[in-house]
Amino acid sequence: MHRPINALARLGLVPVALAAAFAVPNARIQQQLSSSTHSPFLGGSIFRQQLDVNVFSAGQDEFYIENDFHLTNDFTPPYSGIATFAHLNWTNCFVPASDETFDIGIVGAPFDLGVTYRPGERFGPLGARSGSRRMDPGMDHGVNPFTDWASVVDCGDISNTPFDKLQAIHELEAGWTKIASRKPQNKDKGDHVRLISIGGDHTITLPAIRALQHTWGQVAVLHFDSHLDTWDPKQLGGGLTKYSEVTHGSMLHIAHEEGLLSNDSNMHLGSRSMLFDKHYDMENDARCGFTVIRARMIDDIGVDEIVRRVVETVGDNYVYVSIDIDVLDPAFTPATGTIEPGGWTTRELLRILYGLSQAGLPIIGADVVEFAPVYDNKAETTGLAVTQIVYELLQWMIHVPVNA
Repeated sequence: MHRPINALARLGLVPVALAAAFAVPNARIQQQLSSSTHSPFLGGSIFRQQLDVNVFSAGQDEFYIENDFHLTNDFTPPYSGIATFAHLNWTNCFVPASDETFDIGIVGAPFDLGVTYRPGERFGPLGARSGSRRMDPGMDHGVNPFTDWASVVDCGDISNTPFDKLQAIHELEAGWTKIASRKPQNKDKGDHVRLISIGGDHTITLPAIRALQHTWGQVAVLHFDSHLDTWDPKQLGGGLTKYSEVTHGSMLHIAHEEGLLSNDSNMHLGSRSMLFDKHYDMENDARCGFTVIRARMIDDIGVDEIVRRVVETVGDNYVYVSIDIDVLDPAFTPATGTIEPGGWTTRELLRILYGLSQAGLPIIGADVVEFAPVYDNKAETTGLAVTQIVYELLQWMIHVPVNA
């Protein structure tokens, strides 16, 4: 180091006195400085090499998928590991070998061939699992739903073709049918497993209800959405081919036509979209067995009255809950396919779901759909909202066991 500085001093670029201060006469003195100055610091530092730790035996010995909610006294960073939903164990729920291994399954439906505006919902399951990484063994409502009476697992996704909408719908139905046929682990709390589907556009509700009919029969659908989704296909670009009739806006019309819905016990909650026709759309909606609580009504009647009306309308029917995230205002869930300003807040929706749970409505299945992560912001606002909604639905299923 002294030679370059002395050379600069000879050129007049560095004062001679300063050059002398930086000069080190020889390597031996430099070694002495190193040993006398650095070693005592490193010796007392927490950053020193820990000689009493065998680096070959410490740490993780093998790769595994661990269910963090069943660990005790062990902290795993929430951002590590494969992104199963909320770090749940991945289970092959499609095969008989999984009988009596779980009670509630989280299942992805990567499908978006039925959209009319913005695509990308096929990546919804991936986005929901990513948003759920923050979840830990904490609890809400006094219950940790992941560690209560039910075994909750991530069933992965139902594979379906991206090239043929009708074929994909049949594949989704077959997947749900296989999973729904599994025998539950805790038979004291239910005769059948229950499913919460994540991702996909709203078309997926049709094959899901078709599959669950084999187990539960007709169901009352609580449809949280800014749109009706009971549109006659002729009103929504259909009527040309069978392919064009099935969309995320006509699936409840088709479900009614197929006899999958209970009579006059279904409800739209949070709707606010425009109509195609002054009279026909609402008349057809009523014919399909739906009544409506529009989004703005929450300001007039409040959450408790909404819950009371839902309970009164549903009666004793089994309940299937379908939540299009566009029921929320775009401020809370911007990453959706067909946005409609003027929706509910996340807190309002969670309060309604909690109220329905406390009322004891027998929920037999649910889906949270229309999440297209590509439109989300850097803070994952939509993804976080989706996972919190799934968490609330899970709480509901834990609180209200159902026997067929």
